[in-house]
Amino acid sequence: MDALGDRAFGALLLILSIPNVLPVPGLSTATGVPMILLGAQMAAGRHGPWLPRRMLAASFDRKAFLGVIRRAKPWAERVERHLRPRMPALAGPTAERLLGLAVVVLAVILSLPIVFGNQPPAFAIALIALGLMESDGAFVSAGLVAGLLAIAIVAAVLLGLGQAAVAVAQQLIG
Repeated sequence: MDALGDRAFGALLLILSIPNVLPVPGLSTATGVPMILLGAQMAAGRHGPWLPRRMLAASFDRKAFLGVIRRAKPWAERVERHLRPRMPALAGPTAERLLGLAVVVLAVILSLPIVFGNQPPAFAIALIALGLMESDGAFVSAGLVAGLLAIAIVAAVLLGLGQAAVAVAQQLIG
C-alpha cells in the first residue's frame, strides 16, 4: 500500500470490486466489508488506507485470483484506453470524502446476500476506483450514476421480494 501512495484507496477498491463484477460467487461479504472500511476512511479524510492486520493477512487462492485477473484483463485493457486526467475536482481530495460516503453505501449493498445484487454496486465502485486512480472525474461521475442505478435495481429487487413474500403469506393464511 505504501508503494501505491495517493492511488492506494482507488487501487484497493478496484482489486476488491473486480471479483464481484465478474462475478465470483461467495465473495461479496468478504470483499464488501473491507470496502466499507476503506470508504469510511476516505469519508473521514485519511490520506492513506489502514486495514486491520487480520485483513492484511487474508489471502485469496492463487489459482482463483489468477483466473479473475485473466477474465478481467481484456475488460481492463479496453477501459484503460479511455482513462485520462479530466474534471479533477470530481476526483480530488475534497471530492474523495463524498466519494467515501458513496462507497460505504454501495459496499453495504454489495455485502447483502441478494442474488445478482452485488454486480451493479461492484461495477459502480470499480468505476469510482478507476476515476480516483487516474484523477478522471468522468469515470467518477459514471461511477456515481452507476451507483444510483445500482441502488434503484437493488431496491426494486427487494421490493419485488417483499411483495412476493406478502403474496405467499396471503395464500398460506387464506
